[in-house]
Amino acid sequence: MTQADIDRASRAYYNEQLAISGTLMQRVMEWWATLSWRVVESDSDALWQEYRDMVNDARGRSHSAGLDYHNRVRELADLPGTFRGGQRDTESENRQAAASFFVHAAPVAREIKRGRLDDPEFLAELDDVMSRAGTNLSRDAGRLTEDGGRDALADARENDPEVIGYYRKTDADPCGFCAMLASRGAAYTEGRNSSRSTRSFKGDDSPDQYHPDCHCQTLPLFRGVSLPPEDERKRTEYLRLWNNTPGSGEEQRRVFVRAFNEQREQRSEDNAA
Repeated sequence: MTQADIDRASRAYYNEQLAISGTLMQRVMEWWATLSWRVVESDSDALWQEYRDMVNDARGRSHSAGLDYHNRVRELADLPGTFRGGQRDTESENRQAAASFFVHAAPVAREIKRGRLDDPEFLAELDDVMSRAGTNLSRDAGRLTEDGGRDALADARENDPEVIGYYRKTDADPCGFCAMLASRGAAYTEGRNSSRSTRSFKGDDSPDQYHPDCHCQTLPLFRGVSLPPEDERKRTEYLRLWNNTPGSGEEQRRVFVRAFNEQREQRSEDNAA
């Protein structure tokens, strides 16, 4: 095993998750584009089941990729055996897909009741509402998809006794919230120096905090495995910014996230100019 092998496996896994969610997001957008507002109004039950099936299929592939990645890093860390993982909670996944569909389709139903369906201006507005609903549904489908891999790694983190810690892997341009969590670096189990790891991790932040459009992954650490250099560089930079942020506790968090996001928006504007 070399650290470079683990670094490559981590980057490949991150990119795989992006590909799985991106493919589904495109599929949902194309599917939604074939629908009319009349179908959304009259056949919502059938539509949400189609949406559920698409999401659950992609989420299953994401979950399998997460478990495969965990065992790949386990193997690279020269650990015996294979972590099998628990069963997916398909009932919970179905509820999440249903909530996603009906939350984002609801504005269409409300808009239909607002105006006259023989008014061209109103129908144009209705088309805009349909378009926004499809975009939001696609984004949420991507989130639910990536939760499959996150669920697999969370299960392994809690139930594989060889896991001694975890770290947050962000994209190249994270938001302030994700940068704050990544600045914590590696979070270790309290028993990381004992013969067997405990399931109690040091640190106040939950490893499973993700927001809409978030592509972060919380990845495992085993004995002899360090943060990849690119993630260590990010952690160092984010920690420097954190240490230079005034305040403490929740106040410091708010100031850090706000300042980081303002700088991020300014960079985006400068690049677009």
